[in-house]
Amino acid sequence: FQQECPSGVVNEETFKQIYAQFFPHGDASMYAHYLFNAFDTAQNGSVKFEDFVMALSILLRGTVHEKLRWTFNLYDINKDGYINKEEMMDIVKAIYDMMGKYTYPVLKEDAPRQHVEVFFQKMDKNKDGVVTLDEFIESCQEDDNIMRSLQLFENVM
Repeated sequence: FQQECPSGVVNEETFKQIYAQFFPHGDASMYAHYLFNAFDTAQNGSVKFEDFVMALSILLRGTVHEKLRWTFNLYDINKDGYINKEEMMDIVKAIYDMMGKYTYPVLKEDAPRQHVEVFFQKMDKNKDGVVTLDEFIESCQEDDNIMRSLQLFENVM
């Protein structure tokens, strides 16, 4: 970050270029857009080095609750306090695009839709068509795979 952005501030286009280097076989631009918006806490079109470090600190060293709240904020694209199916579909499609067309096994055309349906079956506790922060946190804490993935980087630093 500091090397690519000596001023300590990055705009979205530069962020996308940096992020794309990690996914050379796919198109990371949409996922990078959503990630940039999650890092851009001031919603002013730029991410300061401090914002970036703060987010990494949460993701690496934060409590389970802090990590899940940050992830929820990433998925809540319109920042209305809910994740709806359209937002989740946009995120899932962006992830599939980022991973590229040459994944193994080859993904079926309706894989994103199926992924979203499974997400909502698990997370939308009251079946009202949206996932709240409380539903998200509760569902994630009930899922051993999600909890293990949150702990992956705890011992890295």
